[in-house]
Amino acid sequence: MFWPYFTGEERTSSEAASRDAGDLTGTVLFDQTWRLALPVGATRDHPATNPFSPGSVPLHEAAMFLPTLIVDVDRDVLHDRIVVYVAGLKAAGKPVDLVVFAGQGHGFFVFEPWGEASDVLIGVIRRFVDGGL
Repeated sequence: MFWPYFTGEERTSSEAASRDAGDLTGTVLFDQTWRLALPVGATRDHPATNPFSPGSVPLHEAAMFLPTLIVDVDRDVLHDRIVVYVAGLKAAGKPVDLVVFAGQGHGFFVFEPWGEASDVLIGVIRRFVDGGL
């Protein structure tokens, strides 16, 4: 999973810091995306957007959860939620690997496809597919 796109009504530190990013990575755009995607009247704590909301299935009750690679960056509005999600999966005994690219921003491999970080990402994916990190 690249940047699991979760949200919630209560802002995290990374969301609060990104409020006025002025680009495609700020909470203004993310909030608009969820307003368009969720049922009318739903909040960002809807089970589809917040795996820890009261209406969500508890992670430990998820019947089948295949080994999962989650890719994150430390300069992203989603960072804090991703870290909490991975911690929740691990606490629930789910097979999950988290790889955080330090100093990179959301979608770095799109903006610099031939960069060193993109090469590392391809290696990470290859190792995961071949049997884990």
